[in-house]
Amino acid sequence: MKILKLSYDVENYEGFEVANGDWSIVDKIDGKPLIQEWSPIELKLFDEPQKLRSDIPYFVGAPVFSKKAVELLGSLINNSVEILPIKFDREEYYIINVVNLLNCIDFEKSEVVKFRSGRIMKFKKYEFIADVVSNEHIFKIAEMPQHSVFVSEEFRNVVLASNLSGILFEEVWSNN
Repeated sequence: MKILKLSYDVENYEGFEVANGDWSIVDKIDGKPLIQEWSPIELKLFDEPQKLRSDIPYFVGAPVFSKKAVELLGSLINNSVEILPIKFDREEYYIINVVNLLNCIDFEKSEVVKFRSGRIMKFKKYEFIADVVSNEHIFKIAEMPQHSVFVSEEFRNVVLASNLSGILFEEVWSNN
């Protein structure tokens, strides 16, 4: 089993930003449900005409999926995310609010950098608890709900087989 961290191909593909410049929505994307209070926000593309459109473009704070990506990955992720519509004038895209927060880190075997307060700054090395992450296709670490999104090998395989664009994967853990 492998766990991969999502990142984005910002060198080749377009990314989104909030159209009105109010980035406060990003602070709300912290693993808690938002669907009841959600009002679609307007996103626009960064002004980078040389870059390509993608199925999973860069956006600060949360993954954004095209309608195609939602349809292809939906069966893997539906129980772990909220699919929140956005306003975009060209195609259908959705913010993916990952609400699957897992207490899945073996802190004794992981390498963690902390702030003086004791709060986690970053991981130098992840050591996941295999029983907790098995059969989880998309999740966040409970102790860092506003940070990285992690996915399963099966998620990655669907993305690659479907030729979904804009996304990169960094393998951060394997129990093989």
